[in-house]
Amino acid sequence: MLALPNLNKTGQLALAALLVGAVALTGCDKSGETANNAEGAAKSSGGEKADEFKAGANADMFTFVVSADPETFDTAKMSGAPEGRLAMQLFEGLLIPGPTTEGITDSSKLVKPGVAESYEVSEDGKTYTFKIREDAKWSNGDPVTAQDFVYSWKRVLTPGFPADYATMMYVIKGAEEYNKSKEGEADWSKVGLEAKDDQTLVVELNNPTPYFPELVAFYTFFPTPQKVVEKHGDDWTKPENIVTNGAYVLKSYEPQKELLLGINEHYWDEENVSITEAKARIITDRNAVTNAYRAGELHWSGTSLPVSQISSFVAHPDYRRDPMLGTYYFRVNVSKEDSPLNDKKVRQALSLATDRQTLVDNVLNGLYHAADAYVPNNMAGYESTTKTEYNPRKAKALLKEAGYGKDAKKFPQIQLLYNTDENHKLVAESIQKQWKSNLGIDVELVNKEWKMYLQDVDNLDYQVARAGWIGDYNDPMTFLDMWETGNGNNDTGWSNAEYDELLDQARSEADSAKRQELLQKAETILLEEGPVIPIYFYTNNVLVARQLEGLEPHNRDIHLLKYVSLPQ
Repeated sequence: MLALPNLNKTGQLALAALLVGAVALTGCDKSGETANNAEGAAKSSGGEKADEFKAGANADMFTFVVSADPETFDTAKMSGAPEGRLAMQLFEGLLIPGPTTEGITDSSKLVKPGVAESYEVSEDGKTYTFKIREDAKWSNGDPVTAQDFVYSWKRVLTPGFPADYATMMYVIKGAEEYNKSKEGEADWSKVGLEAKDDQTLVVELNNPTPYFPELVAFYTFFPTPQKVVEKHGDDWTKPENIVTNGAYVLKSYEPQKELLLGINEHYWDEENVSITEAKARIITDRNAVTNAYRAGELHWSGTSLPVSQISSFVAHPDYRRDPMLGTYYFRVNVSKEDSPLNDKKVRQALSLATDRQTLVDNVLNGLYHAADAYVPNNMAGYESTTKTEYNPRKAKALLKEAGYGKDAKKFPQIQLLYNTDENHKLVAESIQKQWKSNLGIDVELVNKEWKMYLQDVDNLDYQVARAGWIGDYNDPMTFLDMWETGNGNNDTGWSNAEYDELLDQARSEADSAKRQELLQKAETILLEEGPVIPIYFYTNNVLVARQLEGLEPHNRDIHLLKYVSLPQ
């Protein structure tokens, strides 16, 4: 998903930097621990008393936080968590994420009907036929039709269009070929997408894709209003122009401050939406978020709490520690020919010199899980076969083999980029000390705001950069395909033909055991090549007003306000 500013681009709803840019678009944990049984969640005997403050007491409407200014409201272009969180309120796909992932083992039950009231799948699993509901409308009253999806998906796949998630549509027959065509040579007729009539959309896939229902519930697959886009161009998402089809409309937007959402009176399920207006405050400082919550200005923190303050909330009834399907990691830029980071042995040394468990235990108060792989260890039906390791002696030997260290040339200072966030700062400072102590490497920390951070990462204008990824769907592919050659979320300069081939084989492999083996081999290559250095697996430590109903734990931190109610 989504990158988080707490994550990475990505995923940022993924969140994508849940989730900053929008942080994402932010970790997971099978336990579903709450404030009352979060073992080791905070090393404190204190905690807020239940009667010391009341969430939302001083808010004039339902209020929550997004951790960064949204980079865009155009669902075809976004890739961050903050953007994704807002997109889920403003727009709606053929299917929508359900209110929770807790206790669900059948992937088909992770989604619910959205614009499509139903769908059918062919016996071979390759063709989906969606029935568009007749009462689906845009916020201007125009009907939402099957052709709106054809237009929108074609827009994402148009060669040269700036869609980081275009590759997500490659499961559709002919989509990859169309997207990679040279200007003037693209042939849309070969893409497996057709509007049979206003209410019937037929999608033909390359291979059976069990997670496809989750894909169409993701924002890249949302419809966009053709007339509005063509009339206003890039300005179509301004509050005065934007037309949406979700439960809410964008009433106003003050950059760096807040957004106001109002009920979409033309929404097909409008009568069942309890919260008719909401305020999303843009707060990049997590300490400011907790202060606002204590002051009764928020009903939901919307972003994970600063590690330094969680101990004061752990006994409070509004504190929750929710599972997350996400990984916090460092990405390494291998695109610069004169950089020592181009050497695989150097990248391996950095990973081996990283003491993840000590970082989690002593710096992050045991709130997360040391990453022993890249794919989260709570991914249902998948287990990583190659593990990370902390071995300073081996790290030094590899660095020496690469030509650095004792009796060799001195390793040059490197920069570690992170976006503004207290937790990111703590992690960066800890790794800075570890790499200095274990390898003698000097690390300069570079802090930038979310949008500038994303710009540097996109332009490969960095050496090492923190990142985070929340799965866009519940399958290992969502963590592995982003490192394929040419993927818009790669942003490392790394490319490996064998890795690409393994993922291609996995896409067409019907046997689940063989498919898992292919994905495991791909993850092994990723970890051995080292363009990413896993640090920890996320959990989501948040504050949710105890009187709030319907905001349930979700392993991708997706929460549709249409499910939520606020009893008076």
